Amino acid sequence: MCANKYQTIVVDPPWQYGAWGGSSGNYYTKSGARWKSHAGRVSEMKYPTMSLVDIEKLPVSSIAADNCELYLWVTQRYLPAAFRIVESWGFKYCQTLTWCKRPRGLGQGGVYCPTTEFIILGRRGRMPKVRRVDTTWWLVKRPLGPSVRKGESRYSHSTKPEVFQDIIETVSEPPRIELFARRERHGWDVWGNEVPCSIELGAQNNMESGSTAYNTQRDAIVPPPKVPADV
Repeated sequence: MCANKYQTIVVDPPWQYGAWGGSSGNYYTKSGARWKSHAGRVSEMKYPTMSLVDIEKLPVSSIAADNCELYLWVTQRYLPAAFRIVESWGFKYCQTLTWCKRPRGLGQGGVYCPTTEFIILGRRGRMPKVRRVDTTWWLVKRPLGPSVRKGESRYSHSTKPEVFQDIIETVSEPPRIELFARRERHGWDVWGNEVPCSIELGAQNNMESGSTAYNTQRDAIVPPPKVPADV
């Protein structure tokens, strides 16, 4: 059992999507012009993923203090499961926060092309004595990452805007940890396969992507993206 107990826990699980893009067809801009063709394209996720069962089994409760706030990142597809997972980890659902993105044309998704992601806020114990925030949604640009072409940038898949960590810091109490972190952050402990882990969580073997097992012993450090907010 982990000796560290945290009052703020951010979790960004690698939700399991498997192959994607096979039925995407053509992408269209808002003006109606064809932007890009992906007909017949099938690609595996670029990182190891976890099943709902394995995510639910994560020992998050073992690192939570008696008074603790949980921030769980989730996409449209897994919203119903996220509420169950929050409860299984020993937290009571409080609110849903929303990251709004500007539309980029029609791509994957259902009738409505998804342009939002969510943070489920759960709590155990008492609410911290902090100032309140006047909104539950933010319009923020997608983070940019390195491109395959020198000198260019492209949107970084699954990377979350750093501004949300900034917001969480203003309304939460330390000690804080981010699970499945993709970079180190000052004042936070981290755990994941892209950072030197601050703790042992005992979930290294719960991920699969083909034959790639999740391994938190990797020591690559990804610098935090610079993300200007639209509003």
